[in-house]
Amino acid sequence: MTKEAEFFNVKYQEGSLEPKTAQLILFAVNLAIGHEHGAKLHLGKARENGATEDEIQETIVYCMRPVAAKVRNFAKDILSK
Repeated sequence: MTKEAEFFNVKYQEGSLEPKTAQLILFAVNLAIGHEHGAKLHLGKARENGATEDEIQETIVYCMRPVAAKVRNFAKDILSK
């Protein structure tokens, strides 16, 4: 069951995502911003909601991809000059 919610003027239906999926996303976001407490908290909640180690590892890779691409592109730019 969903409920209408709003966050910084963004309206959404809270509960649209499966709890495990929501916790994996929150885990990835906290990893990406370097928020250790939040990453640990949401990793635990993802596991409580049935996330497997394979799903957690895949989430970590998805979190790393944009950063890795940015570093690769930055390095290519620097090396080309």
